[in-house]
Amino acid sequence: MPRARCIFSFVPSISGEPKVVSMRCLVAEPGATFPWHSHDFEEFTLVTDDETTIGHPSGKRPAEKNTLFLYHRGESHGSWSSPKQKPRFWVVHFTPGSGFYRENARLGNPDATQRVWQLSPEQVETFKWLFLQILNEHTHRRGQRLVAESAWLTLLLVSVERWAEGETPVMPVPDGISSEVLRLWHVVNACVGNPAEFLEEIRLMPNYDSLRHKFKNAFGCAPREMMLRLRIQQAKNLLLETRLSVKEIATRAGYQRQHEFARAFKQDVGMAPSEWRLNPFQSSITV
Repeated sequence: MPRARCIFSFVPSISGEPKVVSMRCLVAEPGATFPWHSHDFEEFTLVTDDETTIGHPSGKRPAEKNTLFLYHRGESHGSWSSPKQKPRFWVVHFTPGSGFYRENARLGNPDATQRVWQLSPEQVETFKWLFLQILNEHTHRRGQRLVAESAWLTLLLVSVERWAEGETPVMPVPDGISSEVLRLWHVVNACVGNPAEFLEEIRLMPNYDSLRHKFKNAFGCAPREMMLRLRIQQAKNLLLETRLSVKEIATRAGYQRQHEFARAFKQDVGMAPSEWRLNPFQSSITV
């Protein structure tokens, strides 16, 4: 069965404020399938680049590109792409924080069919830009990172609530991330766990040195460093959403030996992979 590429995820601690549980950008290969599933947190899924079929609490339904879905905790969902379809999924798993839905009634609507929106191109660009800001905070383990992540997530939630209310204006998106840098970012994420493939990809890129410099200005690190940072994040996502063994996940994340993966994971997260899988909302490392 064709599989989509799992890009990254992360899980901070829970509080009363909106918190990111995990994030990923999936490039679905033609014919890729994500069977019905549910989880103990909310999910935004933005479909771009192509059409697909989405499994929704109301049943299977076609999804045009630039369609945004919000699933509440426990709601079943999935996706099925035909051999001619290659959609990209921008997924944010999160906890909304206490009382958020009381103040944002459209996002909190119990009717899942009312939590599907066709976004304008400008709204799609805003969603992607906010998505990347959250990613940028996560990959730079700097002070107050979790506070910044929560702030960007709150801004994303408020933006979607306003779009749902019919407000068409969107915040101006800075020109800091060019299309060529964004394309390189997708290559980096697609090659997580396969450095050899990444080296082959960049060998074919014209003016890579100049592009690498622009990438570092945009994300604060070089493409190779970004790829290394995201290996653990890919492993987290696999721990969170699959039943693969720790050994299989180590291989998927590009580690030749399971003990090397376990050591790197504990150094980054503060917990063994199997322990984190049982309680992903907790980490013994505070960042």
